[in-house]
Amino acid sequence: MSEGEVVEQLVEFTNILLLGISVFFTVVSAYIAALNYFIGQAALIARFLAFLFVTVVLLMLGAVMIGGQLSHEGLIARLDELNQEGLLSASGRALLANSADSPMFGMGLSLDDAVRVGVWTVSGVLYVALFYLTFFHRWRPDIVPVSLQPNPADQTD
Repeated sequence: MSEGEVVEQLVEFTNILLLGISVFFTVVSAYIAALNYFIGQAALIARFLAFLFVTVVLLMLGAVMIGGQLSHEGLIARLDELNQEGLLSASGRALLANSADSPMFGMGLSLDDAVRVGVWTVSGVLYVALFYLTFFHRWRPDIVPVSLQPNPADQTD
């Protein structure tokens, strides 16, 4: 695989990562809205089934992200091979630098590692929050009562 092909695949990986993050937040947002309007007042078994469903969806999304992570590591390894052969251009070296350990945030993480840790940390925290909101939070829907009949006090004779 040439450097150009690897760089193209890494750019595509970034697009897929951003798409995966947007799908994750779409699922979480839709579930929170459903909690507010439907699931929050449902019986325990219905809440359990809804949480099971969102868990399965998030696990599938996580499996895709793990697969992407492994592919990303393979592409970085190929860039490293090209670098050792002295065949890497400036753009390839820049992408390789993203995966090099550096004192980012005082933790010695590479930029790629920092993004990975951030995505998994936020995902875990949100999953725990969804568990709490599903089973322990007392939901009161934010529904404003709407009347189709005019208020008698508003009518003038």
